[in-house]
Amino acid sequence: MSLDGDIKQVSALSPADRSRVAALLVVRYCGFHGDPHFSPWFETHRDALAKVRELAVDICRQALPGVAEVTREALEVVRELLDEVIEGSDPDGPPFETEVVDHLVFATEVLDFLLSPQETGALSYAFERALELAEARREMGEEDYPDNAWEPVDFEALEAAARHADIGELLAAEQEGILDPAPMPARSEEFARRYADVIAHCYTDEEAGQQG
Repeated sequence: MSLDGDIKQVSALSPADRSRVAALLVVRYCGFHGDPHFSPWFETHRDALAKVRELAVDICRQALPGVAEVTREALEVVRELLDEVIEGSDPDGPPFETEVVDHLVFATEVLDFLLSPQETGALSYAFERALELAEARREMGEEDYPDNAWEPVDFEALEAAARHADIGELLAAEQEGILDPAPMPARSEEFARRYADVIAHCYTDEEAGQQG
């Protein structure tokens, strides 16, 4: 289904489930905080990326027993943290820093929707940005993976499929009155693993400021 079609379906979801759809974007694209290129210069960036991903997973699972609801205050705290890290970044820094900041900006856009989940236009924009990131990683893998050893991954197709599946599962759960969010992040976490692999292999130590 097209992005427009998915947005129409998202509009039929409850605000909580719209938030889950958005949070899964963060799970897919902000899961590369384990990359060794963050040390020693970008550990604050890494911590911010890890924090927003942790928050996203909590949003996906907050209907589970024992999982507390993610409050607006918690969203605002992480949103402010991302702003601080972005503002403290060097626009002329190493390419790896620019890449990370791109993803932090994407995370702020998703958080803006999470703070106003009735604004489906903001989610549509986040979907478009996600596809841009997916395209960039596919091209990076094709062009920069060492020794041309990358096994091609069509990240754009995987993103569209994941988005559509997330929405479809939540619509079905709402209609049936039964929601088990526990397995939902698994598909996005697999995407995130493959996505992180490209970034880890395609940035050199020099591009991460690790010279000498």
